[in-house]
Amino acid sequence: MATPTLLKRCAGGVGLALPVALALALPVRSTLLPAAQSPEQATVRAENGTLIVGLLWGKGRSWTRVASGWTVVWQPAHGAWLVRAWVPDDGSEILWRLEAAPWLPGARLNAETAAVLTSAESVAVARDRVGRRDWIVGSRRLLGALPAGGDLPQPAVTLQPVVEGLLAGLLLAGAAARRLVPAVPARGWRHAVLAAGLTLLVALLELTALAGGWLQAGVRPWVAQLAFVSGAVFLLAVLVFAATRFPVSAGPPPTALLPLALAVGILAGRASPLAWLAGTAGLNLRLLVWAACAVLAGWLAGLAGDGLRELLRFVPMLRRFVVVALAVATVARGGPWLGVALAVLAAAAVGGGGGAWLAASVIWGWQFGCVWASCAWPEALWSAVAFLMLGAAVAALVVVRSSRPGTRANAMVSA
Repeated sequence: MATPTLLKRCAGGVGLALPVALALALPVRSTLLPAAQSPEQATVRAENGTLIVGLLWGKGRSWTRVASGWTVVWQPAHGAWLVRAWVPDDGSEILWRLEAAPWLPGARLNAETAAVLTSAESVAVARDRVGRRDWIVGSRRLLGALPAGGDLPQPAVTLQPVVEGLLAGLLLAGAAARRLVPAVPARGWRHAVLAAGLTLLVALLELTALAGGWLQAGVRPWVAQLAFVSGAVFLLAVLVFAATRFPVSAGPPPTALLPLALAVGILAGRASPLAWLAGTAGLNLRLLVWAACAVLAGWLAGLAGDGLRELLRFVPMLRRFVVVALAVATVARGGPWLGVALAVLAAAAVGGGGGAWLAASVIWGWQFGCVWASCAWPEALWSAVAFLMLGAAVAALVVVRSSRPGTRANAMVSA
């Protein structure tokens, strides 16, 4: 009797691993170029290879993935100036830009002198400040008489008002549905969301490294960081409170679909990676941040999926057709929201606690796929593999617990 049982378990393990292996092996063209260097390596290159107007480099306070390089930001404690450097992956010239507070004094040069100092044969455009006159000559700049670099590559615009508006509306519909439709709450999911919120709360100080857009010349950096942390704490508190008011309903996880959902998320992340997740790969607590974000995003996707399912309840004959049509449209126009939108559709197809598990699996695979496609330095890749193995281990544990005879199929979500 032991041999058939062992063979059955081996076959089950192969069935779990096969979709994930296929998702990794299939050739997929990514919309982003993978980062060949980490943010720390980009910071060291900028500090060793460029000396900007005699200013001493400070601590690299934040970084952002832009095009084929990293934009690294430095700001001293007084906040009077701000230095940005774009460090390309191919080792070419480092572009930089100096921003100074408008109240810092300087010179008031004329247009001819500004053109000579910048060595540019272009029309100089002046901008008068409180104690100086700044000049823009072609792609170069002067702060008074101080060279201030030029324009830097800007991150691509990823806003999609239609998709974001639909997701927000589905969240409201899901919240209303969970309040109006009676169901037994899954305490396990509520505890998981609470643990995820506390994890991100602990990692907030390190997450400020991704808040470069909050830093401004003339404002002390700790003020900008305090504003970022305060907003993040308020958002996490709202999410934790919402998890208690709109809990996931208890239900058996769709064990047969979890590996497939993980594979779908991996393909979505590899095809349309999110640049923000590449920045999180430079954090020391990246594994904890990824896991916490996957749980929170999975719960939100399950909530939106319940909203879509309830909206489609009025047309039960067309429900499957509408979900399939939305899935096709999402694959065609999803962009960086592709993984999240597919998670919502997966949750809507199953519904209840099973839909939340399916959405979390898609989100978990999507985050792994994003990091795998947008990062190429060894530390990030090994961390991504560890994150995928952690998700696979959780999925395998759910499958084993659900397949035991005499146990409740929803033990993982209701206990």
